[in-house]
Amino acid sequence: MEKAFLIFTTALLTCAASGVSLKLCPNCGNTSVPYPLSTSAECGDPSYKIRCSSGSLMLDTLNNSYPIHSIHPQTQRLLIRPASLLSNTCVTSDKIHGGILLNSTLPFNITSSNTILYFNCTPILLLSPLNCSFSSFCHTYINATPSASPCLLAPICCTFRAGGSSNSYMIRVRDAGCSAYSSFVNLNPSLPLTSWPEPGLEIQWVSPPEPLCGSQLDCEGGNSTCAPDPSRSGVKRCFCNAGLVWDPIQGVCAEKITCQQSPDGCGGSDRTALIAGLTSGISAAVIIALVAVLLYKRHRRVKEAQERLIREREGILNASGAGRAAKLFSGKELKKATNNFSRDRLLGAGGYGEVYKGVLQDGTAVAVKCAKLGNAKSTDQVLNEVRILCQVHHRNLVGLLGCCVELDQPMMVYEFVENGTVLDHLSKGRSSLTWSHRLRVAHDTAQGLAYLHFSAVPPIYHRDVKSSNILLDNKLNAKVSDFGLSRLAETDLSHISTCAQGTLGYLDPEYYRNYQLTDKSDVYSFGVVLLELLTAQRAIDFNRPADDVNLAVYVHRMAEEEKVMEVIEPGLRNGATTLEVDTMKALAFLALGCLEERRQNRPSMKEVVEEIEYIIGIATSKHAQS
Repeated sequence: MEKAFLIFTTALLTCAASGVSLKLCPNCGNTSVPYPLSTSAECGDPSYKIRCSSGSLMLDTLNNSYPIHSIHPQTQRLLIRPASLLSNTCVTSDKIHGGILLNSTLPFNITSSNTILYFNCTPILLLSPLNCSFSSFCHTYINATPSASPCLLAPICCTFRAGGSSNSYMIRVRDAGCSAYSSFVNLNPSLPLTSWPEPGLEIQWVSPPEPLCGSQLDCEGGNSTCAPDPSRSGVKRCFCNAGLVWDPIQGVCAEKITCQQSPDGCGGSDRTALIAGLTSGISAAVIIALVAVLLYKRHRRVKEAQERLIREREGILNASGAGRAAKLFSGKELKKATNNFSRDRLLGAGGYGEVYKGVLQDGTAVAVKCAKLGNAKSTDQVLNEVRILCQVHHRNLVGLLGCCVELDQPMMVYEFVENGTVLDHLSKGRSSLTWSHRLRVAHDTAQGLAYLHFSAVPPIYHRDVKSSNILLDNKLNAKVSDFGLSRLAETDLSHISTCAQGTLGYLDPEYYRNYQLTDKSDVYSFGVVLLELLTAQRAIDFNRPADDVNLAVYVHRMAEEEKVMEVIEPGLRNGATTLEVDTMKALAFLALGCLEERRQNRPSMKEVVEEIEYIIGIATSKHAQS
């Protein structure tokens, strides 16, 4: 039986793969050019254009060119050499171009394997989510690299990991930021500087579509059909026939079939009968085993729940590593703090459970979030939130104080932020939040999210950014809260594949369609929050006309009609100065940039922070002058 089962379970094999016509480009000097990279309109895929110049491959950016050092087709990545420092200065030679600016409409992105060192930075960078402390790796590099010694005279330098996703396409150098940079791929900072790799910037290209064709003759092998590309007018491609799928790495139409691994190959009615019999027997055995397990678990449910929650508690407290340890509260302490969870202490309720205001024995005001009693999904969300908050600490993120795990009902204790949510204030109208307040809320929230994406290790995707999850303290400083749906990123992957979760009206449409979660999913949600700050309208409102129920769709339509100011809350718009109108427009167009349909076209949260700081800087400087 075991031998037969082993044969059955090893029978799922890929038994056929058929090539299609790939017009490979000729070598450039001694370097081969793999598909889909293209050095001319007659080879490769022209969307993946690079350039062959004097026997060397070059990658052209929006306003500069960089030599390609190596290409790795299996991982769809290439390595370029970033610009060097100008002689005896701490200024990079591509500063006049603004640094590396990839064309976001092309299929090339900066990967998350890059560690970027910024040099000769202005003090404004100290407010950014980058690591600009004296323990930053950039100081190690400057002190031990002779060519970078001029940077010792400019003490502010910063380090960040380029990613959280692979959708970044810009490394900016400018007078208002940093004047120089270097980049290292897969840097292990624990190694001595002599063991660091050579400076380089890793770029990856997105999986290519099927090859281009002019006629059926271009599609070799009879396994694909030359047909119009539905996404590009006037373009034809070799689309794989029914039953075949395009493999962009191997450049083939591949067929997956089930067969038994044997010298005789695939097929055979005796094998079919054997597999059918084995399937029936195994299925029956599995069903019997499942019933037995369910009955056993039914009798052991209470005890196993206790053991599970104890393991969860230990895992939570141990998972923080170098992060912050969560204090363990007893159920008795929290009952006393919340007056036995009195209804007059209730701050809010939702799908996850309820939040109560509490006062600890030392007089500290806290918020206590309780999972729904006996609800596994609610329990997982609260425990996930504790795990996340154990690993992060930033002034614009709600702070974790501790947790409590009772039978079937874990609880988390976090700082009490006393002034309600952004949604609460926007519902009160103009008197609640002035324009300067709203700019500050936008900046604080963006900084908190940028910290999650670029400074947390590994990066964190919030996944439920919305105005009701942004808390305000008594000075109207914003703090991002509710990390129950948050996920830790895999730094070597461009996205996380997961079922789409979030709140209607804030959900990234590309994430919803493809189940691919990236940092740009949070950027989209933040764009909706910006629109709420501008309009004081809800993300979804069925009181608006049917075509305008979705706030993002409504504002986008108004912008196309050049009526963007008409969507601004009347209390802000009426009586606004010319300067205020200009900054409102600027924030509106930043919001629309965050809401781009393709995530590659959206800015990163770090770039959003910079743009909001720019808007605030204009408002502040103009106000001071007046």
